[in-house]
Formats: sequence, structure tokens, C-alpha cells
Amino acid sequence: MKLDELKAAWQQYDVKLKSTQDLSNKIITSMISERSLSRLSKVKRTYFWGFTQMGFWLFIGIAILVGNPFDYKQVIEYVPVAIYCTCLAILILGMARVYLQMLKIDINHESLHKSLETIINLCEKPNKFFDRTIHLLIFSSTVLFPLSFLPRQILRSGWAEAIVGTLIAIAVSVTLIFIAYKLGVFEEQHAEKFKNDLKELDELKAISNELQREE
Repeated sequence: MKLDELKAAWQQYDVKLKSTQDLSNKIITSMISERSLSRLSKVKRTYFWGFTQMGFWLFIGIAILVGNPFDYKQVIEYVPVAIYCTCLAILILGMARVYLQMLKIDINHESLHKSLETIINLCEKPNKFFDRTIHLLIFSSTVLFPLSFLPRQILRSGWAEAIVGTLIAIAVSVTLIFIAYKLGVFEEQHAEKFKNDLKELDELKAISNELQREE
């Protein structure tokens, strides 16, 4: 009788232990889910304000092309601004597309793993294309744009002064871009944080599966 009571008590303890383990897993998964949801909201805001600000600068660029406030005389002088506007348009469309796809993602306890994989894929997929477009955008604004004023500066101030002034303008722009690069402004950091959430979730599942096998 005592042995049966001991077995029953042990089984009851085992059930409680399993229930506690399941509850702990659910709590941790819920915490990861809430954290990922909060992070996704921040990413969506970042993308929204990103392509909104780019839209403003695209408007400025188009206004320059149409209104010609710099009094361009030759077609080639318009090229830097045209490249700038084209790059902005590409980035706006790309960011808006990713933003709309993120709006469709629903993070919850059941779909957490799949949602994290989808978010990571969205953040990483356009990186190479975006990087090349951003590089061309920076090149057009920091190098080509100052060079577009060189011919008239030569006529106004002479070769030496015009070249020195243009090189100084380019050097200042490149220095600012370099500082921004070193500060990590151009790095994609969102995907890495979601990868950490996914890794934590996978580790939790691995521990849970290991405990179930031991039972």
C-alpha cells in the first residue's frame, strides 16, 4: 500500500513538474513574442519615416530638375540630380514594399517562429541591391553634384580656384559620409536582433524536447 501511495505521489509530482515546465516555456515564448512584436513596430516606424523623408528629398530633386534654380545650361549638368532622384525613387519603392509586407505579419505564440523567419528574410533580402543604390546615391550627391558646378566656376574664378573649391566641397562631404559610416548609420541592425530572438526560441524548444525525451 505504501509503495502504491509512493508511486501515485511520484506520478502526481511528475505531472506537476511537466505542467510547471510547460508553463515556463509558454511564459518565455510569450516574452519573446512581446519583445519581437515591439521590435517589429519600431522597424515599421523606421521604414515609414525613412521612405517619407526620402519622398521629401525626391520632391526637392524633381523641383531642381523642373525649376532649374542653379541655372544649368547643359544637359550633362542635370545628370547628378537625375541620378539622385532615380536612386531615391528606387529606395522609396523598395522600402514601401517591405513596409507593406511587414504590415501583414502577425506575431503570436503559435506563429512566432515562422514570423521571425519572415521578418529576417525581409530585412536581409534587399540589402545588396539597397547597398548599391545607396552607394550610387552618395556618389551622385557628394562627387557628381559638386563637379556639375565646375565649368561655370572655372569661367568665373579660373582653373586653380575652381578645382580647389570643388575638391574642398567633395572632401567635406566624403568626410561626413565616412564619419556616418563609422558610427554605423548605414548598417542593417534589425535582422540581427530578430535572429537573436529566433536563436533564443530555438534553444528553448531544444531544451523542451530534450526534457521530453528524458521522460
